Amino acid sequence: MLDSNLLTLFTAALGGGFVVKLLEVLYQDFKEWRVSRSDHSRDIDKNLAPLLRAADELVAKLRSLAEQDFLPIREADLTKLDQPGVGSVVYLFVQFWSEVEIVRFRGLSSQIAKSRRGRRTQAFLRCLESRPQRLIDRISQRAVGEAALIDSRTMNYVEFMKSFDSDPYVRRWLAPLLKALEALKTADGRQKVLQYAVVVHALIDTLDKNRLVTRDRPAIPNKLNKRSKRDLHYRVFGVYLKFVRSRAKYIGPLN
Repeated sequence: MLDSNLLTLFTAALGGGFVVKLLEVLYQDFKEWRVSRSDHSRDIDKNLAPLLRAADELVAKLRSLAEQDFLPIREADLTKLDQPGVGSVVYLFVQFWSEVEIVRFRGLSSQIAKSRRGRRTQAFLRCLESRPQRLIDRISQRAVGEAALIDSRTMNYVEFMKSFDSDPYVRRWLAPLLKALEALKTADGRQKVLQYAVVVHALIDTLDKNRLVTRDRPAIPNKLNKRSKRDLHYRVFGVYLKFVRSRAKYIGPLN
């Protein structure tokens, strides 16, 4: 009987020690996973912040222009960026596309795919570069973004204006963007830019819900025609950005 009791106690002690040790290992692995996940999240936040700021500035500018039916751009000579309003809107597009390229260059595009926020970022960028949605062809957009890079950062406004004045390659790559802005003289051209602005607006609302970098701005669905609303509802939010739940904010009622 004594031997049986000792064997039982020894087995229990052995089993208990094993379980405790196993729990310690599992807990340590869990702590390391949480630290790694936290570091990964901070890296994503740090790398996406400049992109979100650029997107926010672009949305603010396009919203202001849309309220004026883009008249400041429609009445301007787009070959002269030193005119009031022209240089700023061109630069804000360039700045946004440059930050997109920085994300691409740093390999963040593959890194961010590991998180839900990262995957949503990729979905927005794919949508903005898709054939129906983009303002200029994909290669030209990337060339513009690359042309605005200096020392692995985006040029500031003064640097960009100097580059435009002195570098023929910068003017060459900007030609498709200037052509897209020239199209603002037509109703279809204005709707194209408005749709683009809606996607960028949804991007900042979705990726910066806590408003750490961007501002909560009202949308302007009243500037969209019925066709644009349907395209955004069924093609953009219905195919590329299904996770955006507040689509009514951007497009209003379909009828």
